Amino acid sequence: MVIKTATTDRVPNPQREVALSLVVNAAVPIAVFYGLRALGVDPWTALLLGLVGPAVMTLHSVITKRRIDQLAALVMTALLLSVALSFLTGSPRTLLARDGWVTAVVGGWILLTLLRTPYYLFALRTFTGGALRDGINAAWRDIPAFRRVVRRCTVIWGSALLADAASTVVLAYTLPIDLVPVIGAVKLVVLIVLAEGCSQLYFRRRGVPLLGDEPTEEDR
Repeated sequence: MVIKTATTDRVPNPQREVALSLVVNAAVPIAVFYGLRALGVDPWTALLLGLVGPAVMTLHSVITKRRIDQLAALVMTALLLSVALSFLTGSPRTLLARDGWVTAVVGGWILLTLLRTPYYLFALRTFTGGALRDGINAAWRDIPAFRRVVRRCTVIWGSALLADAASTVVLAYTLPIDLVPVIGAVKLVVLIVLAEGCSQLYFRRRGVPLLGDEPTEEDR
């Protein structure tokens, strides 16, 4: 989700961070896997070595930020458990299913944010700055209709990721091993695009104000 703003405030560049995360956590493991497979490396080793990039990025983030947030801790726990299980079983399919368990953790966490600050509100704030972010905060504070839409968009995202997680685990144990990584990556991208498209369409259809517009009596 990219929301442009004309503000000149210096804010972090979340688009660049998301792009970097996608490259390191999705593109690099796939490239490593297929590169090593072309060299004759067995699937289990190729999958395991593909995790080096994401692991290094996570450690770098923890060291530089000097903290581990709740979501990062959950994801790392899922990763470590799946890798440990794969060592015990020696099965590459266990490593392939890992992506499903991690996605399930993220999807479950997104739904749990409904209990306090919905994920979609966090996303809107993250990708904006200045006057636009102030308008979003004001809408969340003053407009019930905006809060309802944000919560429903959060449900859309959480449900999409849980659907991806379930299908990933099924594919990991049914498809040929060499097909699973690329099919899983394409499937995840498609689901993310659909989730964001549905969220934006829902916002437009509901006609919810964002930029500090005066709420109507219906909104209230």
